[in-house]
Amino acid sequence: MNNLLQLKYAVEVEKTGSISKAAENLYMNQPNLSKSIRELEDDIGIAIFDRTAKGVVPTEKGREFLGYARNILSQIAEMEALYKPTDDKKTRFDLCAPRASYISQALTEVILSLGPDADYSIDYREAGAMRTIKQVANGINQLGVIRYQTIYESNYLTALAERSLVSELVCEFSCVAILSKRHVLANQEQITLRDLADCTEVLYGDGSIPSLPVNQARELAQANEAKNTITIYERASQLELISRLSSAYAISSPAPQEVLERFGLVQKRVDFPGNVYRDVLIYRSGYHLTRLDRLMFEKLRESAKRVISK
Repeated sequence: MNNLLQLKYAVEVEKTGSISKAAENLYMNQPNLSKSIRELEDDIGIAIFDRTAKGVVPTEKGREFLGYARNILSQIAEMEALYKPTDDKKTRFDLCAPRASYISQALTEVILSLGPDADYSIDYREAGAMRTIKQVANGINQLGVIRYQTIYESNYLTALAERSLVSELVCEFSCVAILSKRHVLANQEQITLRDLADCTEVLYGDGSIPSLPVNQARELAQANEAKNTITIYERASQLELISRLSSAYAISSPAPQEVLERFGLVQKRVDFPGNVYRDVLIYRSGYHLTRLDRLMFEKLRESAKRVISK
């Protein structure tokens, strides 16, 4: 293997799925990139990519190799950042997570713990599970939190393993239905999906499940087609819509009481099969959690416990 550039080239090709697109992103010509990838494959003795009419895809051994390559590049980047001389005294932290009020509360507590005179840079993104997995695997975010139904846990654990990501449990919970206080079901102690059949569900548009069999994916799509839905990608919009539309609802993790009061909402236990979810913290294998990372993990667990135990 000639140098680390070849690893960067291979990772970029995997990310784009295209030699030409990767070459464009790397500001080099396509023949030189193709030659470099072939030399790398010759050096390590395996085919990293299969060439197809639609682009390139990693081989089975190639996926394994690329996982190691990403880890090596990540560790080198962390080492360079650690020892690179700099006058930048900022405390830096980033997280990609599902849209949940308990998570934003935990982040607020972490920021407050830094003190009023702290100099910091925080990067907080809200996204679905698969987007978060990609963000962390590609090094865009160091930490992520993903949410999944436990009945699909094996799908997600496989997706994490394929990308050399590890996970730690934050919390396990049952989802609730969040409704306006003016909703016709607002005074029922517990409701079912049948009760909600004529209502409008406000849901997020990035809830894909990795490696889901076609028949199951079709069933989920048909279930959504059979009801009124509003698809959004931003948490505040969801709460505002439910607050203003008396027939709307969302199936969500439990929310803090102060958030419900702010928007005039209530949350009710809802009965449906498979209503057990997990939020897990994810990061790249070999990444060493910083003191601030560990504090965030602790605050996530504390915040979740406060909300879920009510």
